[in-house]
Amino acid sequence: MARSVRGGGRLDTGLLVTCLLLSVVCVVMPQRFRDSVSAALRQTVLFPLVVLEGKATGVRATISARDELLATRAQAITDTLSLRAVTDENTTLRRLLGLSARLGDGFVVAEVLPRRGTNEDFRMTLSVGSRAGVEAFAPIVTADGLVGMTERVDSNTTFAITWASPDFRVSGMSETGSAFGIVQAHLGAGAERLLLELRGVPFREKLDSGEVVVSSGLGGTYPRGIPVGRVIGEITTTEKWARTYLLTPSVLPAGIGPVIVLRSARGLRGVNTIWTNVASADSAARAIAAAGDSVARLSAMAELAARRSAVDSAVTDSLLRDRLLSTPPTVRSPMTRVDSARADSVRRARLDSMRRQAPSVPPRTGPPPALELR
Repeated sequence: MARSVRGGGRLDTGLLVTCLLLSVVCVVMPQRFRDSVSAALRQTVLFPLVVLEGKATGVRATISARDELLATRAQAITDTLSLRAVTDENTTLRRLLGLSARLGDGFVVAEVLPRRGTNEDFRMTLSVGSRAGVEAFAPIVTADGLVGMTERVDSNTTFAITWASPDFRVSGMSETGSAFGIVQAHLGAGAERLLLELRGVPFREKLDSGEVVVSSGLGGTYPRGIPVGRVIGEITTTEKWARTYLLTPSVLPAGIGPVIVLRSARGLRGVNTIWTNVASADSAARAIAAAGDSVARLSAMAELAARRSAVDSAVTDSLLRDRLLSTPPTVRSPMTRVDSARADSVRRARLDSMRRQAPSVPPRTGPPPALELR
């Protein structure tokens, strides 16, 4: 073993001395010889290393380009989502401003604060309290409809529940006022958890799918006319003397942003025309637009028909004229001969009448009169 180690050491020493000598030779070698030697080494001994270095450089550039592309795409997605969020927020704020303008006074605008450490999606905390005039058991609304009710009010904070709470109840009725019942959370599993029930509707009353359910004003907490939900259909229950309907809520928990808390004085004055006027205005605008489209369509069709009739008449006249001019007298139809005979008779009658009306001059007798020369 000692001999092998000693031999290995000598070999390493020899290689080291050889490399040093080659280095000295390369340093003192002229530039042109140095370039030729380096080119020869790259093409022979170092060729595999050069190829590996080129491939490694290409892989590194590809990875860098891919990372830059992913970063750019992520930034674009983030900008798009933020822009969409800003657009939705602006729309929500505009609608809330419209609702506050229709209410006039008697309300408080609040922000929903995030709740940490709890999974209860039917509770929320508002950024205003009794100092702003918020009262307990006051309705919370948005431009879409009813959100919930305040429970506890501090000086600067309000704790409230939404319609998804098991404790939520509101007296509801159809928009026409034909059917009444109690609206509560459906408490189903999965997606049905975000639905409402209208219970206790008299069996003789039947609601159609898509009909709007609003608060009836009974009980004194919720004023009459706030949209609560829209009818999906009837569900089967053990109650055989009443009907139960499944509703889609007007306001989804995920879409709750800034809200409005109504005061008791504003509720006593009534809000039954705040949301219905908007719906009727939208339907009226759609009807006016449809009527304008139908009138414009009718006028355009009338103009097109008039143009077509004028073109058809002009084409017919030109064809008849060309046919009459191109047909010889011997080949003309009997109707054409009758028209020409009638024209000749009219012409003879006119000549005869002119001759009868002309004064008769007696014939001159004797020599012609002499001409006077001047």
